[in-house]
Amino acid sequence: MLLRERGKQMIVDLESWEAGYDDGLRGRPSQCTSGLDGFSYSSGYFQARAYRKGTQEAPGYARSSTQRAAQRHGGSSRLIII
Repeated sequence: MLLRERGKQMIVDLESWEAGYDDGLRGRPSQCTSGLDGFSYSSGYFQARAYRKGTQEAPGYARSSTQRAAQRHGGSSRLIII
């Protein structure tokens, strides 16, 4: 199947996304640290901010769409594939 037929995929680092979501949900200022993926953090942060303003459904995310992925330093992190 060609890429354009099945759509494009975006890989989001779940740990970074969760950190951003937590900060946004608690009303903290955005504070993405150097150990986090900036795009993933921002995605979670702004989704939580939107939820707080009443523009999103109930908080949460589908764990069924997550996978373990190796990281550069030998650890692993879950990914959300959109």
